[in-house]
Amino acid sequence: MPVSTDSEIAPPEGQAQPAAGPAHQSPVIYAWLATVPVIWGFNFICLKILYSDAVGFTVPGVLSARYLIMVLALGLILLFSEKDRSIAREDWKYLITFAIITVGIYQFVFAKGIELTSVAEASLLISTAPIWVFLICIILHIEEFDSTRMFGVLVGFLGVALVIFGSGESATVPDTHIVGDLVMLAAAILWASYAVFSRPLLKKYSPMKIVAYIHILGSVIIIPIGFQQMLQVPLLTMGLVGWVCILQYSLLAGVYAFLVWYRAVQRVGASQTMLFQYFVPLVAVVAAYLILREMPTLLQVGGIAITLAGVHLARQRSAATADKAI
Repeated sequence: MPVSTDSEIAPPEGQAQPAAGPAHQSPVIYAWLATVPVIWGFNFICLKILYSDAVGFTVPGVLSARYLIMVLALGLILLFSEKDRSIAREDWKYLITFAIITVGIYQFVFAKGIELTSVAEASLLISTAPIWVFLICIILHIEEFDSTRMFGVLVGFLGVALVIFGSGESATVPDTHIVGDLVMLAAAILWASYAVFSRPLLKKYSPMKIVAYIHILGSVIIIPIGFQQMLQVPLLTMGLVGWVCILQYSLLAGVYAFLVWYRAVQRVGASQTMLFQYFVPLVAVVAAYLILREMPTLLQVGGIAITLAGVHLARQRSAATADKAI
């Protein structure tokens, strides 16, 4: 029976793949869940502000600052929320590998892509991760070929092309946006790869435990690399906006949003939870216009809509394929 990838990949900030839980409708959990795309959408804005001359963070510097805060928060949550914090000896090599990929490599690539391209392009391209999950599963024969989902892949790539090449001569799009788009696509592929290969661990341990451990292990790489660059930023005089952005990036996007996300998966199921992922690029684009004055072209807006439709199709099974999986 093929392994389903439907709806089990978290949005771009995710480093763990939640297991679907029983559907249990609750207006309260939906209200909390609605805050997640807002937080993750503003993530792109906060990073742009932190990179600006007014604040002066570099990519390694901002990651070092983030992980100093995140490790403390995740360590406390792990201490008080998990009664059994043990990991089997044979699984440590996988945890260390995932820490290197999802923190040491992915986080840097993700943050660098945002620096090099526009918010609209960055938020849209990282949201293509479910497409790459499906393609990886096809290549590795984890999934059977599905015409409906492959059509979604093609539609998604068409939308991506419109977003990348539809910027025209817009003054709000960085000159480095093509390079940034390629970097962000690499980030989406890295995240998709992790979502596929992390499944054995997530069958044995809670998502919260896996997320906490890989970030704590990964911080051993991230913090030293950017520590000196972080110290070059005048943290004490950084200003309210700078501190709000770094705390949003560290605590709200990196800790709070995941707790809500996984809680929602357990309460209402992965499919319902994943619907909220589609609002992340929309929030990012609107916020970028209102705050950063980034103006997407009409072609890019159309490309965003087409790409999200393609991502949705790439997550669906045709009736014939679904019957085979039963």
